[in-house]
Amino acid sequence: MSEYDVVVVGAGNAAMCAALAAREHGVSVAVLECAPEGEHGGNSSFTAGAMRVAYNTVNDLYALMPDLSDSEKENTDFGTYSEDQFFDDMARVTQNRTHPDMVELLVRRSHATMNWMRTKGVRFVPIYGRQAFKVDGKFKFWGGLTVEAWGGGPGLVEALHKSAAREGIAVMFETRALSLIADDNGVQGVRVRRNGKTRDIRAKAVILASGGFQANAEWRTRYLGPSWDLAKVRGTRFNTGSGIQMALDIGAR
Repeated sequence: MSEYDVVVVGAGNAAMCAALAAREHGVSVAVLECAPEGEHGGNSSFTAGAMRVAYNTVNDLYALMPDLSDSEKENTDFGTYSEDQFFDDMARVTQNRTHPDMVELLVRRSHATMNWMRTKGVRFVPIYGRQAFKVDGKFKFWGGLTVEAWGGGPGLVEALHKSAAREGIAVMFETRALSLIADDNGVQGVRVRRNGKTRDIRAKAVILASGGFQANAEWRTRYLGPSWDLAKVRGTRFNTGSGIQMALDIGAR
């Protein structure tokens, strides 16, 4: 197909969740991934899959991890991590420079969003290995970070891609988005390069979820400062800032 209701640029956690959410409305969805299959998923594949979620009681966590055994429940002190604590941590780590509307969405909808992800096949487990220590034979969590995706980042990406396949979402690997097709009426699609050929994919809506620019040495130097081109960076080699550039090219700020 060369026309879809929604086209998502990128294939990591944010991109696949956007694609799956759009598909729930019965629309046609395509995902454009510049990486080959096996290297897909962006920086999501390089993470540990940990996710911060607000919870007031252990029952909130049990809802996200329904397959916890009785012994795990008995031998673990998960504590609590309220929305107020989440807000305080966001203010602290950003030195009060976080976007208020976005942090409101992040915190207030953290539990509901992760529960929705679970319905899409993502399995969550406690982060025993990195966020808990034993006290008198019982695991005690610290730092408000208690949940991770099973299999870490790669497991998270695999689960979302399997769900996309089940739900009929077209995922195009080795398909590089070159530019947004835009006119006075807005964005109309994406121009891509695939199999050595350039073509246009039309869409009623385009979602840019193609990550940052850590793999672009020139941009690192331009925006972060001298010598950043020499930095040893982690993550996917495909995060070059092309999605950001496409948006800037049509007037985004």
